[in-house]
Amino acid sequence: MEALIPTKPNRRFLALPLYPYLWLYRVGESVYNKEHYRRRFSDLTLEYQIKAADTSLTTKAQNKLRKKYARRIEKARLGVDEGNWWMRVPGEPPVFHSKADVEKNLEKIRSYLFNRGFFEATVSAKSDTSFQRVRNTYHITEGRPTIIRDVTVRSRNKDIDSLLHHGRGANSKLRQGDRYDQAVFEEERIRIESLLKNNGFFAFGRQNISFLINDTIRLDTDSLRKTIDIRTYVANTPPAGGQKRFRIDSLVVDIQPSNGLPAALNIADTVTYQGIMYIHRDKRYSPRILNSMIRLRPDSVFSQLDERYTQRQLSLTDQFQFVNVMFDSTGNKLNGRINMIPLNKYELSTDLGLNVIQSQAPGPFATFSYKIRNVFNGLENFEVNLRGGIEAVSGYGGRNLLYRSTELGLNSSLTFPQLLVPVGGIRYKYGHLNPKTQVNLGYNYVDRPEYVRTSIKSAATYSLQPNNHVFYNLSLIDLSVLNTQRINSEFQQLLDSLAIQGNNLRNSFLRSFVSDINFTFVYNTNPLFGAPENARYLRASVESGGTTLNFLPGQMNIINKIVNPGAGRDTLQFFKYIRWNFDFRKYWRISNTSSFVARINAGGVHSYGGGRRGISSVPPYEKYFFAGGSNSVRAWLPRRLGPGSTKPRYTSNNLSIESPGEFLLEGNLELRGHLANFFGKINYALFLDAGNVWNMSGSELGPGTLRANRFFKEIAVGTGFGLRYDFSFVVLRFDFGAKVYDPFLQRFVLDELKFNKLFNNRQTNFLNLNIGVGYPF
Repeated sequence: MEALIPTKPNRRFLALPLYPYLWLYRVGESVYNKEHYRRRFSDLTLEYQIKAADTSLTTKAQNKLRKKYARRIEKARLGVDEGNWWMRVPGEPPVFHSKADVEKNLEKIRSYLFNRGFFEATVSAKSDTSFQRVRNTYHITEGRPTIIRDVTVRSRNKDIDSLLHHGRGANSKLRQGDRYDQAVFEEERIRIESLLKNNGFFAFGRQNISFLINDTIRLDTDSLRKTIDIRTYVANTPPAGGQKRFRIDSLVVDIQPSNGLPAALNIADTVTYQGIMYIHRDKRYSPRILNSMIRLRPDSVFSQLDERYTQRQLSLTDQFQFVNVMFDSTGNKLNGRINMIPLNKYELSTDLGLNVIQSQAPGPFATFSYKIRNVFNGLENFEVNLRGGIEAVSGYGGRNLLYRSTELGLNSSLTFPQLLVPVGGIRYKYGHLNPKTQVNLGYNYVDRPEYVRTSIKSAATYSLQPNNHVFYNLSLIDLSVLNTQRINSEFQQLLDSLAIQGNNLRNSFLRSFVSDINFTFVYNTNPLFGAPENARYLRASVESGGTTLNFLPGQMNIINKIVNPGAGRDTLQFFKYIRWNFDFRKYWRISNTSSFVARINAGGVHSYGGGRRGISSVPPYEKYFFAGGSNSVRAWLPRRLGPGSTKPRYTSNNLSIESPGEFLLEGNLELRGHLANFFGKINYALFLDAGNVWNMSGSELGPGTLRANRFFKEIAVGTGFGLRYDFSFVVLRFDFGAKVYDPFLQRFVLDELKFNKLFNNRQTNFLNLNIGVGYPF
């Protein structure tokens, strides 16, 4: 009910009795001269009218003049209506008490309660004034709620009546025992209309649904509630067309010609496949592939759901810039037509910018992409991407150094809008689920202070997307050849020292062959656009590395001969491991501009088979888990937290070393809200992060190994605040994190944060800046 009261008190700062926005408004008001803006507005308007009356101006000059004065006049008008810049942008005008507004609010609350089933509710208000401020208190007596006793649905049309009383049609939104709610009646209208339109009643409209409410029931035995009966009448009045079930008589798919195609070449080529007529011009598309995506069928009962699925699937192919499905019911026959305008066959794009990921200093990157659509006339997409970039992080571990990472990648992919499997029936069966088969081949080069590493990767991936909330991804073939060309001598010494302690991380940097099978499931109810809503996000993945080695161990010799022809035996390192990851997020909407988010992220990797020659006892380095950074525990530097209570690692030249772990557990809480508008939305965040990574193998007494008796003592805790600049098309994020509990020191360290040295990373605790694009989760 608070949302019904438009008048809100002036905003405070962090719930304290401080009003910075009102103060800024007062500052601007003290120098504001409304008469100046009025004169300015009048002078600009008159000046524009005089110049626009010049008949010698060309059309181009007039448009330029109009744009120039439109901005200046609008700025002057804002000055008249809303004040100067201080009053309009950072400031907030004072909110004054109005008795008339209170009366309006009382009426809104009464109507709200009545529409929610409290017919006997009474509402009053009392204003308390003190220190020249007013506190309005609204007193509400709800009275007896109105409960639905019985619901009946009737229709003179036998087909409609049967649909409403059987199967899903019987699942009415109006249920016995529920409290009366006016909004549910509209939901019931929408449900019935969708039900009938999905079962052939093409011309049915919700105006053919009416309700009769009997509120004269008297139950002397129950004085705590009021009861009513509801009768729903469907299609009992004209128009008669709304009561007719339609079947699709014909269906035509018309692929429009390319823009600028000469009329002489605009020759239609007609093909009929499974009763659907396909009309092509200069571009050809496989009727069989298109047919798998079209759920509408001639001589079938019309379904609005099939119509929407058809339009969605055709739009998701990245082949058409426009897809329109329409029907003509003239002559009591339903004739469908799908009009589509193709995208350009060839597309070249270039991206230039700065990397601002995690805590890194901005570094340049460039991406070149080349795409070919409809390669084999089966709606396939071929794409090549070349990407190069430099990433940097300054001041790691309190040292005045610059950590630089150079990356170069060349990747190619061929995407088919079907499931390419040997069984032909499956290939064309799930076209309505947005199926894709993607074949990838790529090369990646990484130059870091610790090592230089290259990889060649190929993969074949299947994906399905049944709706906007669910996504499945399965890779049956995912192969990589990893080669570490250079290892920093000090980093090698660190790896050797870890090996002495029982941690064979150094095996991850041998020349390796990695094969795996992985599956990912994503469930996401977040809205694509609009205000934050109550939503959930779940991402679960499982990966099995070296699975085929369990059944065909002889392939190791074959792969060695292919990858290293002429070399000795067992020159490649193979891996057998199981890896899983679980990421769950819950979003609670607090208001139109604020929300609360909770997240838990867990994962583990287990390597097996290391006792056999050629099989590594540890997983590949890329399969480890890391904690710390912009999307993790933000008080720690990226990938530098843990494992467990291990002391932070440095080489002799003060190079900070990443801290991989075999088990990850972290959680995040974040409150998000709105601060101000300034060429975009300036939002804030208050967060609390906790988590760490641990090793599951190695020395039993090592500080990085997971042990139940010290598990809780090794969970790092950090807190902080963030500023997010939302430009609608991109969000720039600045998060400042400070340590609360340090698992290495195993003590509370928040009190060691010195306000005169907030960003001095030589301190035990300092304010760590994380720069990123988009929200952390």
